[in-house]
Amino acid sequence: MRHLILGRAQSSHIQFFRYFFVGGTAAVVDLVVYTTLLKLLGIPYLVAAFIGYMIGLAWNHYLCVLWVFQSKHSRSKEVTMVIAIAIGGLIWTELILYGLVEWGGSDEIVAKIISQILVLLWNFGMRKMYVFH
Repeated sequence: MRHLILGRAQSSHIQFFRYFFVGGTAAVVDLVVYTTLLKLLGIPYLVAAFIGYMIGLAWNHYLCVLWVFQSKHSRSKEVTMVIAIAIGGLIWTELILYGLVEWGGSDEIVAKIISQILVLLWNFGMRKMYVFH
């Protein structure tokens, strides 16, 4: 149990467990920002999704560097790759959200949660394959 929490994570299973936890906290940050902007400030859902995603991304990246992955690259190359993956995740988020709300008639909050779950898989896989080991 100790290896799940302390030290560097070497196995993909432990990395995914940690990434799932970090991603969960980032998803909460993202969802709170999104909901606040959407419901309390009346900002359109796609704009609120962009802002929430970016704040959650910053939280996620910071914790991933500290606790989940070890970088294989220089810091500048790592950041460039994370930004590229994040743009892909943002595009997926916006497309899924738009599709669920506009075409599927889903509630904006429910659609956001569904998009977060799907984009989690994209972000982990891409970071694991290309940025970290």
